[in-house]
Amino acid sequence: MTGFPLKETLIASGCVAILCTLGTWQLQRLHWKNDITANLEELYNEPQRQDMPDALDRIEQGEIDFSYGTLEGQPLKDKTILLGPRILDGRSGYHLLVPVETAQGRTVIINTGWVSDLWNDTLDERLGMLPAHLSARGVIRRPDWSSFASKNSPANNLWFRADTKEIAREKDIRNLSSAILYADRIDPPLQDVTIHEEKWQPRNKHLQYALFWYALAVVMTVVYGVYIRKQNKP
Repeated sequence: MTGFPLKETLIASGCVAILCTLGTWQLQRLHWKNDITANLEELYNEPQRQDMPDALDRIEQGEIDFSYGTLEGQPLKDKTILLGPRILDGRSGYHLLVPVETAQGRTVIINTGWVSDLWNDTLDERLGMLPAHLSARGVIRRPDWSSFASKNSPANNLWFRADTKEIAREKDIRNLSSAILYADRIDPPLQDVTIHEEKWQPRNKHLQYALFWYALAVVMTVVYGVYIRKQNKP
């Protein structure tokens, strides 16, 4: 056999084209994610924060993915959730999720930060010490979780996923926003609660993904070349 066999050539060409398309798509996603990161940095550095009621509406309508600013209201202490386990400096604990009812009548969950396992045994007592009104600043966005995370068990008060729809249903919270505010500042400060000190940035591995798809395209081309060379040997 000599030349380029039609069937094998079409298959190899199609595979290479698909792999290159996937790589290019990941590069486009990379530029999109870089724009998001740059926008988020501007929000972090702005002296005037965005109006949070307006930002919440825009997140709900899908116009933006996140915002950064301050929200205040009345904590709904009896609807507070310990989300976990969450590890901090090698210690096991939880994230303290406090629903807050704002003056506009909307309820927003505030992830106030990390608390130790001790909260699980003394939750009612500690919740009684929460202030009647609090102000929280941070990034507000829709929550995400690993697909490997266990499903919530509301009957046993075990929460592994910050599923706002499920929380609203099980805790009977009306007009709950689908977004959560991840606080990097709480006023007044909450006792024994470690706030989120690191600035949140969206995960960005699109360059690695692009290189992976392009590498597979190169491998496919090399394999096809070796195959053709063997077929064309006298």
